[in-house]
Amino acid sequence: MLIRKSIAGIVLERNIIGHRFKPNAISFYNYSKSVATEIPVYTEPKINLVGLNPKQIYEVASRIDPKINKFVGNQIYQWIYKKGCLEFDNMANLSLELRKKLGNSCIISYGNVRESQLSVDGTRKLLLEYKSEKKKACNTVDNGNVNDTSEEKHVLGYKENPGDLVETVYIPEVDRGTLCVSSQVGCALNCKFCHTGTQKFMRNLTSSEILGQYMQVAYYMADFDRKENERRKITNLVFMGQGEPLLNYRNLKAAISLLTCKDGIAFPTNKITVSTSGIVPLIEKVATELQVQLAISLHATEDGLRNKLMPINKQYPIKELIKSIRAFCSKSSDKNNRVTFEYVMLDGINDFPGDAVRLSKLIKGIKSHVNLIPFNPWPGTEFKASKKAKINAFYETLSNQDVSCSIRKPRGQDIFAACGQLKSNSLSKQWA
Repeated sequence: MLIRKSIAGIVLERNIIGHRFKPNAISFYNYSKSVATEIPVYTEPKINLVGLNPKQIYEVASRIDPKINKFVGNQIYQWIYKKGCLEFDNMANLSLELRKKLGNSCIISYGNVRESQLSVDGTRKLLLEYKSEKKKACNTVDNGNVNDTSEEKHVLGYKENPGDLVETVYIPEVDRGTLCVSSQVGCALNCKFCHTGTQKFMRNLTSSEILGQYMQVAYYMADFDRKENERRKITNLVFMGQGEPLLNYRNLKAAISLLTCKDGIAFPTNKITVSTSGIVPLIEKVATELQVQLAISLHATEDGLRNKLMPINKQYPIKELIKSIRAFCSKSSDKNNRVTFEYVMLDGINDFPGDAVRLSKLIKGIKSHVNLIPFNPWPGTEFKASKKAKINAFYETLSNQDVSCSIRKPRGQDIFAACGQLKSNSLSKQWA
């Protein structure tokens, strides 16, 4: 039985200790440097129900009160995932006795917001803290099966350790709202142009912690318990934050299962994108098991350069990567899906006309879209963004080869929330 125990308490503001914001978009955008000055400490460990599926919630609840049935377990599940309820006392269709028992043994926690930053363009970055059992994680793949020792151990009564910090970013636009979600604390892949790559890999996030990033923002954006036909404020989910999602496959899969469950959050699968640097054995499973959209961090068209920029290419070279992408396309249940190729534009490195021509040939026959990303600078980097004229020329070359492409507009650069800029450990020192 998987029972996730997580951090005790949620957001506590310096000026309103002990109170949460009312769930609305205005409060989400108006809370400033929200450093948690106090975290409630429970005398006994409590089980966090965030991250548990209906069966697991029923199993936990039935241990607390053997009289309840699966119908009641599903009611608890819907209160948490459909209505965004954070207090057992507010679960009106449960008995007072059960509500009290749940409150004594369980919590509903999305994690703690240690810091919030708002960009001039409206992008919001949150630094989230999670407490979890410390485990040494081994991220390897063997014949398509993830071998990691960080799978959640949910045992009643274990002692929690100091939390780890991760970042999540909300990007509002006129017709959509995109949430960029992290999957690991740090990253082991060491991509040379990525700020997260300079951060030591600590561990995989649990399914509860992955899910908590979405639920934290959804709560403040009033996305839970919406009126009929009311549009979500978070319309798109992208696993493009810190870490390599496919090296945390078990917890990624569990989180996506809860995000898309029809009895709960019911997030559309065609609005969820998993981005990978190229973990070849697991790419096909994005189609067959996760059944979501795929994005590939490509960034180079020849193995020599990609080996230098992205060391993972030495293990899974471009030829193998493209083969796995074609397999993904053939196995995808929605034949209209297109793969997104992400290509960061690095001045004098991968922005030549020949690179564009090779890229068009490399992805020929794959239903796809190329996203050209001007490099977003970060402290200490040796790279520079390609000149606007070179990016435009690269775009024109691809377009002339009938390649669907676009140039991404940087968002959140001023708060280091743009693509490739996330790094929670340096920020944690700054904000502690």
